[in-house]
Amino acid sequence: MASQTIRIGIIGGGLAGASLANALVRIPNLEVQLFESSPEFSERGAAIGLAANAQQALQQFIPSAKELLAAAGAVPMQSSRVMIVSKITG
Repeated sequence: MASQTIRIGIIGGGLAGASLANALVRIPNLEVQLFESSPEFSERGAAIGLAANAQQALQQFIPSAKELLAAAGAVPMQSSRVMIVSKITG
């Protein structure tokens, strides 16, 4: 049985849309189209943080993720986890 091509449209070329398109385009029977309303891609000046598990997931579909992040000027951060607890009565 021949595999059928599945067409996928991704709306939005931001971080999530571009990452999803990059991951899906590697699957042979998928035809991926990315739709973006902006006429060109550009930096917005905003920073993002990637937790360790997000970096590991990124590494799964972009094996050179660490090198790409370093080339883009990524800076390792030391952070702590914060837990917020409301008073439990009863």
